[in-house]
Amino acid sequence: MNDEDRMREQHRQHPEPEPPPPARNDPNPAETTDAAGTPDAVKEAALSRKAAKEKLARVRGRGVDWVRPTDLLAQGGGTLSRRGIDRTAEMNRHVRAPIEKGARWVAERAKRLPPLSAFGRRGGAEQGPRRSGVGMR
Repeated sequence: MNDEDRMREQHRQHPEPEPPPPARNDPNPAETTDAAGTPDAVKEAALSRKAAKEKLARVRGRGVDWVRPTDLLAQGGGTLSRRGIDRTAEMNRHVRAPIEKGARWVAERAKRLPPLSAFGRRGGAEQGPRRSGVGMR
């Protein structure tokens, strides 16, 4: 099948344009003049646009979207980077979990210890030698 045959086949597939509606006897002459003054080319263009929209509506049901390669990279890159972020967060949780568990255990054990006074220390903590700030009054 050559190009001319394909063109003829496509031309045959388009529906024939509908004939214009019969003229009405309306009391409003402006509508009648407007409808009668519309060129045939404009009417045919409107019909072909309508046919093209219907054809696109049938074709879109296939589920294939064509995108530019740059857009495709952006879409895939966003998903991929999100996976990386989620994986890093999960790994951090796994690393921190034992440390947090150990810190809780130490805190619980420290709460159970007797007070310092039980070991013979009374009074406040001993303070080392004091020195006033140099050059400060």
